[in-house]
Amino acid sequence: MKIQDALDDSRLWSGITTVDTSTLQWPGYTFSSSPSTSIEQVEQSYIELAHHLGIDRENIVTVQQVHGSRIIVAQANTTEVADGLITTTPGIVIGVKVADCCGVLVHDPVRGAVAAIHSGWRGTASNIVGNAIQSMNSYAGSNAQDLRVWLSPCASGEHYEVGEDVFNALPGYCMPKGQKWLFDNTQAITDQCVYAGVTRENVAVFGSCTMTHELWHSYRRDKELSGRMLAFIGLRSKP
Repeated sequence: MKIQDALDDSRLWSGITTVDTSTLQWPGYTFSSSPSTSIEQVEQSYIELAHHLGIDRENIVTVQQVHGSRIIVAQANTTEVADGLITTTPGIVIGVKVADCCGVLVHDPVRGAVAAIHSGWRGTASNIVGNAIQSMNSYAGSNAQDLRVWLSPCASGEHYEVGEDVFNALPGYCMPKGQKWLFDNTQAITDQCVYAGVTRENVAVFGSCTMTHELWHSYRRDKELSGRMLAFIGLRSKP
């Protein structure tokens, strides 16, 4: 399994999976069932990621994503509907499934807390990142100025063509293109982080476009054949 590292900190596991068909048939390792894959293939992907990280499979926690703004505290074997998770428990890895939407990973090195957030245009329109930062403050006492944030590869402002619904929700981040617009999700999320109190220098944007780079899964590009990557973060267990 090939992993792109995210936040550079020895206290963390953090990264995002990539397209890898070296072991499994297309879409290779994938973290959500779809017409192009099976439940068994998805579970095998989680098992392989757990092996790669050196943890038990049940310590990787995800949720049922619905493009909303709900954030939950991660619990093992959860089946909750949400689009973001937070935890302060060492040894637990939380993750969100993405394929053009942005995976946002957050670390509070002072309080020892992490968050994983799924922010497509709907999540961005509802400011899910701001909601997550507030939740980290409420749950862990996090101060926004202490947070470090990483934005995953996603559909870029150069290629993410959207309609009037997105323009109406986020007009400041849409550039006209004929009868449609190009939407810059990473800029919108970055501004939301800063508005919530995160230092701009502490927001790292990976910058690669999922629609044009074959290292990433893209629903816009591959439609029903697309797999799903997992953007993940966790606090390593203390010795």
